[in-house]
Amino acid sequence: MGADLFSIGRSSMNASKKSMATTSHNIANANDDNFSRQRITTETNTPIAEGDYVVGTGTNIREIKRVHNKLVEKKLNQSISQHQYNEERTNQLMNIEEVFNEINSDGMNKVLNRFFNSFRELSNQPDNEVVRTMVRDNARLVVEDFKRIDSSITGIKGNIDKKIAVSVDEINQAAENIAKLNKEIIRLENLGGETGDLRDQRDKSVRLIAEYMTINTYEDEKGQYVVNIAGTGSLVAGGAVNTLKAAMMKGNSGNIRDEEGQMEIFFESNTNLKVSKNLRKGALKGLLDTRNNEIVELRSQIDNLAYGLAKATNAIHRRGYVNGKVEFDQQGNPVSSYGKKVTGIDFFKLPLTVDRAAEYLEISDEIEEDLNNITTALTPNSPGDNRVSIAISKLQHEKILGEGDETFEESYLKSVGTIGLKTSKSKIDTEQSSGILAQAKSIKQRISGVSIDEETANLVRYQQSYDASARVLRAADEMFDSVLGMMR
Repeated sequence: MGADLFSIGRSSMNASKKSMATTSHNIANANDDNFSRQRITTETNTPIAEGDYVVGTGTNIREIKRVHNKLVEKKLNQSISQHQYNEERTNQLMNIEEVFNEINSDGMNKVLNRFFNSFRELSNQPDNEVVRTMVRDNARLVVEDFKRIDSSITGIKGNIDKKIAVSVDEINQAAENIAKLNKEIIRLENLGGETGDLRDQRDKSVRLIAEYMTINTYEDEKGQYVVNIAGTGSLVAGGAVNTLKAAMMKGNSGNIRDEEGQMEIFFESNTNLKVSKNLRKGALKGLLDTRNNEIVELRSQIDNLAYGLAKATNAIHRRGYVNGKVEFDQQGNPVSSYGKKVTGIDFFKLPLTVDRAAEYLEISDEIEEDLNNITTALTPNSPGDNRVSIAISKLQHEKILGEGDETFEESYLKSVGTIGLKTSKSKIDTEQSSGILAQAKSIKQRISGVSIDEETANLVRYQQSYDASARVLRAADEMFDSVLGMMR
């Protein structure tokens, strides 16, 4: 009987001791959002028969269970991907919007207005050198602002490309960590070890990947833990990793912009499978969408604006004559003076193509060298003729861009307004997804989080159980000593 009590007492003490250790572990990690609380699961030992009775033999620790809900974890990962997509989109769109912020500076719209107004002023004073200087200076400001916008957008694109490359490296590191943890979890479970903490570490790495892309996780028919990129393929399968790579892929369409290359993400083992084309949500999707949609569209619109301005201005300016004496040959054709043109002069150096027109736009050498080459007269030797400068000033309100239905101002404001609307919508989406993410985290914490009050109460309960088990052992020891005394 004493021996039976010893066995029962020891099993009870072991269970209480392990329960206190697990509770202490929970308390120690109470402030770790990635930690899932653990619980001891016990079961009665196999009873034994003694005569007509079946006698219990104590308790046995079956497992240390991690309190975790797979569906809640899946919902959390989806919420993370959605929010990171919206947040990254908002940040990048705000960067683009800042390029066109004209509140504290003279933006493109004001600069263009001053450019056309200076031609309007020139039409009133065609021979005034000060006004001619103002025309050239305002034209320089137009050129500089086109270059500023193009350079700023190019800088944003470059930063996005760098961020994409860094993100891919972080995804690969997290994937390697998951693969390593998969191996360790299987090894420990085969030895009967505890893997709750390792599974928490794995979930943490999975959530990191979920920040960049939408993923699915499951265990395949072989029991391997798989991290799958939604709509593409496996990133991790057990202990194997399908490494991602980000690189510039040059185009072959003949477009000058293709020379810069297109940032693509693909599996290193299969360069033909473009992961970037199949991404659904996550920060990477936000970066790629902004880069390949808004930035490409905006640069195209600014290039069209620059090209249209140069082409329309030149078309009128070429028809005029320089401010000065123009000689004619016997056939009535104007004669160049000292090898210089007297008509047919471009105001801007017309870019070869629309692509990169904002970057390549320049004032023509003739205008830079001599203010008298700014033409105002439609007929030679007519100092008071101002028809050319009037015609150029009227370009401000002519619908010559788009499908012939937009003025320069309308085209520019349309581009800026579109970015503003997208940024505003993205901010709203970010606020909504932030609330959904907070709710998902709250649900996870309610299920898996540590309650200090609850764990403290459990600690007291397990301590009392341990003390009671010790009393059982002492009682058994006293009974055993009594039996031995009787035998003496």
